[in-house]
Amino acid sequence: MGYFYILNRRPGLTLCLALITLAFIASHTWAADDAKKIRLAYAGWEIGTAVAYVGVDSGLFKKNGLDIEEIPIRDNLSAGVQSLIGVDVLIGFGNPLAVLQPVAGGADVTLVGSHVSFDQYGMAVASSISSVKELRGKKVGVSALGAKSDLIARVILRRAGLDPAKDVEMVAAGLSPARALAISKNLLQGAPLSEDVAAEAKKLGIKILDVKAVPAVTDLILTTRSFAKREEETVRRFMRGYVAAIHHFVSNRDNSLAILKKYFPSSQGMTVDAMYDSFAAQLRPLPELNNEAIQALVDVGAAVDQRTKSLKPGDITEPRFLEELKGSKFLKDLYTEKVSL
Repeated sequence: MGYFYILNRRPGLTLCLALITLAFIASHTWAADDAKKIRLAYAGWEIGTAVAYVGVDSGLFKKNGLDIEEIPIRDNLSAGVQSLIGVDVLIGFGNPLAVLQPVAGGADVTLVGSHVSFDQYGMAVASSISSVKELRGKKVGVSALGAKSDLIARVILRRAGLDPAKDVEMVAAGLSPARALAISKNLLQGAPLSEDVAAEAKKLGIKILDVKAVPAVTDLILTTRSFAKREEETVRRFMRGYVAAIHHFVSNRDNSLAILKKYFPSSQGMTVDAMYDSFAAQLRPLPELNNEAIQALVDVGAAVDQRTKSLKPGDITEPRFLEELKGSKFLKDLYTEKVSL
């Protein structure tokens, strides 16, 4: 009864609205003052860096209560535990061993997100091979240890029930044309080739086995387990801001391009517009942790350091922040159309 009494009296209504307005202003001022400062390091010029730049410049991290201090790292090949010294979150993808070897040694580092491309590949094989599983005991060629073709090969082999570390001999055989030539001379019995190269190789009489789209890690979001435990809400805010930045990236092309052109050099073999299109095609609503792709990283580590052989994807990932976002109202509010997770 008192509630309606206030609304029906002008002085009471004015006072009520004034108090609500003051409370609203105070809460927003408090939120701005209470923004949590975190140090975010970038290693390299990859998709994660692009998304983060868009998130920072668009104010999406601030909207989620974070004040980001950006720290570029020049040596992206060593992006890993050492790069996390003095920072809270690292975005980058250099040498997988820079992450795996320290983790195997007990280092406090974990992946809270990653970007994965799904690429169409074919497995070039010797004429006597009719299935991937028949590559057991054979030589499989990749461009280099830890390279994309290496990661792709390991996913394909595991899908066929083969352990890349035990069941085949992985050989560094150079770029795609060199691998195709080695197959034709039976120096290799298997080699992953991208869709366009596989089509050309097929015209030359090289046998190509079709495989379904293969996931490969293109970027990682790392922090330490201790930071995630100590600053759980901060990591949660960061992931929300990052996911909002993904949405902004794919839904606001012009603004995102304008931001990228401020930061990205245009002398990296493609225009910023082409880079944007390539990144946008890879992005999904969440920076998912794909077990197949991460297992391939672990397999690469096992080939060099026996300590990493016992690692599983779960040993180097912390998926709970992404799990919270799946199906959340926050994500649903970002996307007006149904999204595939």
